[in-house]
Amino acid sequence: MKKIILIIFGFFTCSLYAQQVSLRTQYLFDNMMVNAGATGSKDYIPINLNFRKQWTNFPGSPTTQMLSANGKIAPNFGFGGVIYNDVAGPSRITGGNINAAYHLRLDNTKKHRLGIGIGANLSQHYIDADRITTYLPNDPAVLQGYNNKLVPDVNFGVFYYFSDIGFAGISANNLVESRRDLFDFDYKLYNPLARTYNIYGGYNINFKRESKSRVKLSTLFQIIETGTFQIDLTALYEWNDIFWIGASYRLNDAVSGIAGVNIKMFSVGYSYDYTLSDIGKYSYGSHEIFLQLRLLNKKNSESQGRTPWLKRNRIYAPSL
Repeated sequence: MKKIILIIFGFFTCSLYAQQVSLRTQYLFDNMMVNAGATGSKDYIPINLNFRKQWTNFPGSPTTQMLSANGKIAPNFGFGGVIYNDVAGPSRITGGNINAAYHLRLDNTKKHRLGIGIGANLSQHYIDADRITTYLPNDPAVLQGYNNKLVPDVNFGVFYYFSDIGFAGISANNLVESRRDLFDFDYKLYNPLARTYNIYGGYNINFKRESKSRVKLSTLFQIIETGTFQIDLTALYEWNDIFWIGASYRLNDAVSGIAGVNIKMFSVGYSYDYTLSDIGKYSYGSHEIFLQLRLLNKKNSESQGRTPWLKRNRIYAPSL
């Protein structure tokens, strides 16, 4: 029966590695999730909710929910956090992350900035015995052979951004590589979280200012110390700051279609991943929904406050 537990843990381990190599298609809308140095880099407070169902119709396929928020608590200091729940088969990882970043001004115009951030992470690892079928009822190897474990760790990031034109950064997760024996029997099975390095960058090609239309290009390169790596390439066209449409490619894994819309202080995005790997023969692809609420948006409040007076001047100004 211990061999069965080892097989289950093998699937559990795969799901952990999948979480380390982020499979979020709409990562471009939440930079803090990739790099702690981006915490508080916006002029507003973004509250993001993300739901992803991977490999639909595949038994035990991963399902992930994330809720994050970040903002400035001082002119050069940002603070934020995220809570997440990742389920794959009988395994589950639930946790939270708190990030803080200091933003250096690189010029007098305040357009060039460098964010240096650090974060603390705490995750709980759990296996649901009720979802495991054994040959022997109430098998002690299953009922007593696993524990809930809290695993602490640390992440770090450096994030450069140039106004609303471009950005680049490098970050690292699981720096401590905390070790926890997840099971209490002869076979020692440790938390397999390994250090993950992210190289992340993007550039916006802006068109006429009147239309506010632009093309957003971004790339995310991730390396895990186990020898695994992943490359994501994304291109989006945003029209008049109202809606966007685009595509993304994940090396040897999936090609994705992305679409979304801005409604005042809200943004809603959807992506569908067509799986290119062998698992695509047994699943219907992956779905991801992204929601964002923007609070204390200075641009919106200023434009709304000035517009009535501009109109009044046009109407009542005496003709010359």
